[in-house]
Amino acid sequence: MKKAFVIAMVLLMSLSLAFAGASSEKATTNDIECGIMNWQEPSDLEIFPHPAIGEWKQYTNLTSMILDLNAGNVEYLLVPTSVANYLKAQDDSLTVAPGGKGVPTEIRMAVRKDDGELFGILEQGITTLMDNGTLEKLVDEYIASISVSDDGIETAKTGKTYVVGVTGDLPPMDYVASDGNPSGFNVALMNEIAKTQGVSFTFVQVDAEVRLVALTSKRIDVIFWYGNVEGYTSQREELLVTSSYYKDGISYVTKSFDMKRIQEAMENMDK
Repeated sequence: MKKAFVIAMVLLMSLSLAFAGASSEKATTNDIECGIMNWQEPSDLEIFPHPAIGEWKQYTNLTSMILDLNAGNVEYLLVPTSVANYLKAQDDSLTVAPGGKGVPTEIRMAVRKDDGELFGILEQGITTLMDNGTLEKLVDEYIASISVSDDGIETAKTGKTYVVGVTGDLPPMDYVASDGNPSGFNVALMNEIAKTQGVSFTFVQVDAEVRLVALTSKRIDVIFWYGNVEGYTSQREELLVTSSYYKDGISYVTKSFDMKRIQEAMENMDK
């Protein structure tokens, strides 16, 4: 009888440990969070309703995402590839891996629907810079070479002045330099458009989530518009959206999470 009782207790303890292990693993998986920026159109969450592993944690700025990643509050991030490569260049402890297939992020500019003259200036400027090779040079300098200057860009001052809203928080696309002035690929692009079109652009910092309100309320005249689907422009009737001038990818960034787990989960999702 005593022997039977001991055997029963051993079995009970074994089952308890097995269930505890399963619960612990499930809790660990459920607690995993992936940071994602939710201010693009269409929303990242529309394109990726569920992350490969864990749950999404939404952000409206890159700084908060990086702070949480470094603090261990999120395990990994989903960001534009240009941003991922910049972060890796600044912090070699990070790991970067492709975040998806066939979902390029197209970068455009948007103006109010009633501002057709400005829209024409931007479209002509983009075409001119593509044709004369300047756009390719800017991509190489600011994105491919991951060059981030400590100084802001001295903007061209000719003709009518338009106000451009920048987040200042998305290097190397746009950021605030050490001298307090805007810099980055988008700022350099606008400066070159100004030179070819005989206009001026001045830059103000606007939080990403309120940039559309700032535009429609006429506080600013131009915003940079990120679309997550190739060929997508916008379904917002109040906007005129330019042609795409740069196609980005999406990438995962992590400090300590096992990236192989993410890649394997993504492969299983595709099956």
